[in-house]
Order: sequence, then C-alpha cells, then structure tokens
Amino acid sequence: MVRKQRLLRLLLSEKLETVEAWAAILEDGGEYEVTIGAAVDGQEGGGRAPLIRSINEVVPHLPGYTMVSTSLKALMSYAVEKYPRQVNQLVQEWLRGGHSVYLRRWIIRDWLKCRSLTSVDSVELLQWRHALFVATINETAKALKWALLGYLNAVDEAIGDQFEDGKVTTRTPDAAMPSMKSVEELLGFYFLHAEQLASCSLLCAAKLHALAVRDQRSSVKLVEDDEVLVRLRWSLMLKPMLFKPLLQHAIALKTMPGKATASQYWSSEELERLVGLVDITDRMTFLDEMHARRDELECAFKSGVEHIYSSTSKERSAVEAAVAEYLGSLSDEKRLLLVKELERDLDEAPPHLFPYVFMFFGLVLSATLLLPDQDLVVEAVSILFALLYRRTHDANSCLDAFSLLLRLQVGSNVIWHDNALYLQAIESLSEQATLQVEPKLKWVARMALHQLLFECDVQVLQHNTPNLSKLLPRCTMRLVSMRLGN
Repeated sequence: MVRKQRLLRLLLSEKLETVEAWAAILEDGGEYEVTIGAAVDGQEGGGRAPLIRSINEVVPHLPGYTMVSTSLKALMSYAVEKYPRQVNQLVQEWLRGGHSVYLRRWIIRDWLKCRSLTSVDSVELLQWRHALFVATINETAKALKWALLGYLNAVDEAIGDQFEDGKVTTRTPDAAMPSMKSVEELLGFYFLHAEQLASCSLLCAAKLHALAVRDQRSSVKLVEDDEVLVRLRWSLMLKPMLFKPLLQHAIALKTMPGKATASQYWSSEELERLVGLVDITDRMTFLDEMHARRDELECAFKSGVEHIYSSTSKERSAVEAAVAEYLGSLSDEKRLLLVKELERDLDEAPPHLFPYVFMFFGLVLSATLLLPDQDLVVEAVSILFALLYRRTHDANSCLDAFSLLLRLQVGSNVIWHDNALYLQAIESLSEQATLQVEPKLKWVARMALHQLLFECDVQVLQHNTPNLSKLLPRCTMRLVSMRLGN
C-alpha cells in the first residue's frame, strides 16, 4: 500500500505534475507495482484500491491546496485511469462529507472543472446528481454554492437528454425524469407521477431548484406567481407523500421561502379540512364519474343535440353528506372565504389539476344549495357560470362545469326568482353562444343558455321577458315565446 507519508512527500514534489510522472513513480517496481496491479476497480479487498485509500487518508487533511493543485490533479487523473468509479465515489463522498472549505473549493473550482461529468452513463449521472444536490444544500460559501448549482444543472440536462434519446434504461423514477421547460411544467409532471417519485424527493427538489435558477426566478417571485402556488397548494394536499418532503428540501435550497408555509400563500385550514373529508378511493370515484359525464357530453356534441334535460338527482353519498355537515358547521364568513378560495384556484388551475379542484367545488356547491344562506348560493352559482368563459382555454373544464350545472339542476333553482344574476348569466351565455368560434365551446354556451331559459320556472321568464327580448337573438327569443304560450 502507498504509505501516507510517502504519498504526502510525492504530492509536495514539484516534479510530479503530469499523469506520466505519477505513473513512472507508482508503477516503477517495488512496493507499488503489486498493489497497483492487484486491485480491480471497486472490487479489491475492503472495496477500495490501496491507492484510493491512501488518497482518502491524505488529501482531505492537506493544509492548503493552491501550491499542490497541479500535482494533485495529475495524481487524481492517474487514479481515474486506473479506478474511475472509485475516484468518482471518493469525490462524491468528499462533497457530501462536510470537509474544509479549502478542500471543497479545490474540488469545485479545480477538479470538477477539468472533469466531464456529463459524459458518463445514466447510473453515474444519477450518483453525481445526488452528491451535487447534497453538497449544494450543505454549502455555506455563496460562490461555491452557485458553482455547484451550475454543475447540478448540467448533470440534470444530461439526464434529460439521455432520457429523450432512450439511453436511460434503469427503471428508477428519478432516471425517467424528462427535461422540463418551466417550473410549472415540472410541478405538473411531479403531480402526475407523485407515487413513483415519492422516494426521490431530494432529486425532485434539485431539479426544481435548477429550473428556478436557470429562469432567474427567486423564491419571492415564485410565491408571488399564482400558477406556481395553485400547483403547490393542491399538490401538498392531494399528494403529500412527495410534496411535503420536496417542499422541505426546496426551503433548504432557498427555492421557496420557509415563512411561506404559514402565510396567506398557502391553503386555509378550512380548505385542508374539506380535502381531508374525501379519501383517495372516493376521489378516484368522483373523478371517474366526472370523466364519464364528460364523455356523454362529448357524444351529445358530436351528435348535434340541441337541448339536454337536467338529470334526475340521486341520493346523496356519504361523502356529500359529510361535506354538507362540515359546511353547515362553519360560520357564514368562513363558508364565503372557502368558496372564494376555491374560485381563486379554479381560475388558475392547469388542465391536469382542474378536475381535482372542481371536484371539491362541486361538493361545496351541492351542499350550499341546501343552505338557507341565499347570498352564498348566488355567489357559488355565479362562479359556476363564470367558469364557462374563464376556462375557454380548456374545453374539458367547460364540459365539467356544464355537467355539474345539469347534475345539480341549477337551471330550475329558486335563486333565479327576482335576482339580477339571472339576466347577467343570460347575457354572458348569449354573447358566448354568438361570438365563440370554437364549435364545442359554442355548443356548451348554447346548452347552458337553454338550461336557464327552458328549465327554469316559467314565472322567471315572465318576469324577465322585457329584458330578455333585448339580450337574446330573435330565433332564441321565439323559442322563449313559444314556451310562454305566446
């Protein structure tokens, strides 16, 4: 074995500044020839070759690295030629091990700078990503932290490239993480694959941090972005197995501010309790039912259906009863705030997340219709109709909103009697049915308009006829007149 004292003296020699010089000394017969040739990379005795063990015993404890940097790089390069995996593992161990700032500076600024981390295979890339992530979290020197983030981002991009090229063959979830263009896109990917990625929260947080740094989005900017916050809010509530540890790591990396977890940026206690009333099985049942109703409406659209009758109301499920009881236990102010909170997230939710948010809004609306608080009913119903024009960028969202309108028989609700919301909704839907160019959205608007005109109490039409004649096209007004028997 290369003795510690001998290796230290060799390092301090000004003559050993090339790989060839080290090879001549270490392989020139004697005590070193046998030990160097006897070990196989990663397989010798205690798991490391004698040379690697000696390097580990000497290098971290050097008093300085400036004077020996060239010689040390030559020694490490020689070791890489003999034992590449062992050297990588050793450097990764140093990065994770909390050594002196002098060693960390040499590794980050000298050694890693001359290494091509992105040219290794996918398994080694993942090992480097984990080591760099841990080192980045632990690093206290700002300049070194930024340098580590640069390496981390480069390794991340290399993993993404290998994934796209089909070179990543391992089945671990973190290896199958494609390259994402934005923080929002990445959070969506995490949500959809949360179960598979739950054991990789460290790596997920590293990727999130790398994207935020690349796009120059500070922690303050992120928590001021509604599109980011809605993803985090609902991911934390619905997929905590991944997102709770991910958020903790993101706070440690300063991707997200720690104080935000208890601020107005996150969900209220009332919303969290509401979400807690519906377990995963019930959520999947509700989502499947929503999807089935959406498919029925798709078929109706393709068939050119001109009117859809409200569905017969079915008996409330245990979950719906529990939500109704919970809503009844809240004060008027808390109920209104809960509805407003859902409205905020319904507006900002991306297409993959909207069905989850809307599912809870549907439960709240169903329970609200049974309450004596008519102001709250009007508020919730106005949100439902507003979705039909706020969500025109996502046709499925509009189909879901219309489906709920049918299921809860909103068109025949008593709130339309002597209420300004009726004419407001009629005007908005009439405009959409006239001006909308996307056929499916145009059809949804017309069908929703028909619900208010042909499913409501006749007295509502009689009371509003003068104003309706000003808002509706002649052909539609003619149908209204026919219903009134005129």
